[in-house]
Amino acid sequence: MKNYFEIPELTFNQKQLQSVFENNQNGWAVYGTHKDKSLHTQYVSLDNDVIKNIIKQFKDQSIIENIKFFKTLSNGEVTPHTDKRNVAINIPVIVDDNSYTSFYKQKDEFETPTITVGNKTQNVNAKKFIKGEILETVYLKQAICLNTSMPHGVTNKGNKDRIILSISFKDDYDNFEIIKKLYDTGNLTRTK
Repeated sequence: MKNYFEIPELTFNQKQLQSVFENNQNGWAVYGTHKDKSLHTQYVSLDNDVIKNIIKQFKDQSIIENIKFFKTLSNGEVTPHTDKRNVAINIPVIVDDNSYTSFYKQKDEFETPTITVGNKTQNVNAKKFIKGEILETVYLKQAICLNTSMPHGVTNKGNKDRIILSISFKDDYDNFEIIKKLYDTGNLTRTK
């Protein structure tokens, strides 16, 4: 089974999203230890007009929990992990062919990663796995839905930070199969 599907109907203006990113004043959270801080996240206001234009494309906007920027540092790698959330829709903001997401074969051994916000470090509900066999590799060219409950990681071999906009879902909708079913039946976005 594929752990992702593309959503070409979900439209966005990449230049406008880059401007939202550049002007976002929210603080960054950093995942990992001092030696592997390749992944950063930053909340985005749902009141921003550019973000509103994305949200209004969903048939039921109330299923969206939050929207964040995710930054993978240049020449950085986010090792195999599962998220606290189970599904995400990712949109490219600053992405090139030197970066990609890979899904990995499930392993039993894992550790709990940390997150640092400001000066405070704490454990998170995500799981970090030992790198194993790659099952799928995905290049982010358009909006894509990912099964983030499966071990996945990001490789950024580029000389620029990789920036994506990521949408998370509430409660029962935080489920890859439910979001896929909504999409397949034409009930996720207004244009399918």
